[in-house]
Amino acid sequence: MRRVALTVFLFAALAAPAQAAPPAKVTLTACSVKDRAAQFEARMGKVENGVRLKMRFALQVRQAGQKTYRRVAAPGFRSWSTAAPGKTSWVFTRRVEALIGPARYRAVVRFQWLDADGDVLARAKRTSRSCLQPDHRPNLRIKSIAHPTRHRYTAVVVNNGRTATGPFDVQLAIGDTLLDPVGVEDLAPHARQVVTFHGPRCKAGAALIATADPLNLVDERNELDNAFTKTCG
Repeated sequence: MRRVALTVFLFAALAAPAQAAPPAKVTLTACSVKDRAAQFEARMGKVENGVRLKMRFALQVRQAGQKTYRRVAAPGFRSWSTAAPGKTSWVFTRRVEALIGPARYRAVVRFQWLDADGDVLARAKRTSRSCLQPDHRPNLRIKSIAHPTRHRYTAVVVNNGRTATGPFDVQLAIGDTLLDPVGVEDLAPHARQVVTFHGPRCKAGAALIATADPLNLVDERNELDNAFTKTCG
């Protein structure tokens, strides 16, 4: 008899329809490289007897070279938000700015539906697509060196990064002679500047080496491409 009762119970459990997942989703609605920003929209649908809706955003980041996401602090991405009384469905948006790359950012949202007594009727957790942000730092590079006259030299320095550099120096070595550095006030993204030096004559076979930011005072995307070498003819 016990076996029959157990069999009937298992059959009833298997035959019962699966409970539908609560209606909730979170969407990446904007991802701006220029503004270094991402915007996420979370939606909650109606749940029977649900009279109070709550959601909480969490911002996660996966930096270049990492395999997993981790939580990162951001304004408004920590505490629970509650819909206005009487709402049975709700759409809420969060925007985050000043993102630092290279990295991917996503939102993880937790949802709760409460009844009139404040008891939780249903819960859900959803994750958005990620917003890819590149490395926004500047990047200095010496593009060329010229020797237009016997004692005058020019070097073309470029910033192929995404932000301005701020002040930095450019220095030129003529063989074993290191000239005084020449200061540059600032270099905008994708801009270039010609820097002029005056020094001794470069002997045939000697090396001309121009270096941007020789003291590494500018935080750059790549510190290994700041120098350019040319052999005197």
